Amino acid sequence: MTLTKYQQLCYHWFGETGERKASESLKESLQSAHMEIRAGAYLSFVMLTTIFVTIASFVTFFFLLFLLFPLLGIQLNLFLTILFLILPVFLAVLTYFVGLSLPASKAKARGKKIDANLPYAVNFISAMASAGVTPTEIFKSLSKQEIYHEINKEAAWIYRDVGLLGTDIITAIKANIIRTPSQKFKEFLQGMVVTVTSGGSLKSYFMNKSDQYMWENRQAQRQLMETLGIMAESYVTAAVAGILMLLIVIPLMMMISGNFQEMFLYMLVFFMMPMVHLGFAGIIKMMFQGA
Repeated sequence: MTLTKYQQLCYHWFGETGERKASESLKESLQSAHMEIRAGAYLSFVMLTTIFVTIASFVTFFFLLFLLFPLLGIQLNLFLTILFLILPVFLAVLTYFVGLSLPASKAKARGKKIDANLPYAVNFISAMASAGVTPTEIFKSLSKQEIYHEINKEAAWIYRDVGLLGTDIITAIKANIIRTPSQKFKEFLQGMVVTVTSGGSLKSYFMNKSDQYMWENRQAQRQLMETLGIMAESYVTAAVAGILMLLIVIPLMMMISGNFQEMFLYMLVFFMMPMVHLGFAGIIKMMFQGA
């Protein structure tokens, strides 16, 4: 894959450092995530992006703290001033570590999608094997079935190794076992290799795996629905009733004690409430990711 102009700039400035510092785990994560970029180029991209974020955040907070806020008559106490000065460093560190963890996160997301679609893909494979189709042709046909999402990409890599690079099907499958992010798909491919090398019946293996994965999929879906019901009850209790109770009780207690603080209410309404709702939304999204 050709680098973008920005990535080329990053590699021009930090390419040597990136190639030297790139770890094996980063290389494996990039492969598993199907991010078509060298580890050294990606690391240089993360490094330069971190520098730009640091500079931009320092300039932005300096403008707010020493130019805009004084013009608007806004005075910050010592704690908020220190917080504004620390935030650029926090953003820089966050950008760097998020950039490094992004390939692993994408690989994990791909693994979940593969696991979610594997029962249906194995059904397809089983039907093809029952018709006497060879494993190479099975992966070729599977690579064209976009309905199986990430699995068709895994099949495309296997068929690419066979059709383009000239490797045998067993070697291609073993190579994909190493780079696929799904443990379940690894086990499926390993079982396929063992069955072929031991002279077993692929048709029987695929049919047994199809029944196994469909049963596991039904169990997982049932458990997911039960968990979702618990999450719905928790959301109503914490994010709806709980927040309403705080909005009623806390101002009353402040007025009774004579220590009414508007800033705390602003923090509650404009920060805590959105964070609670976003937190529940993020948890539910992760639950259904790949489903």
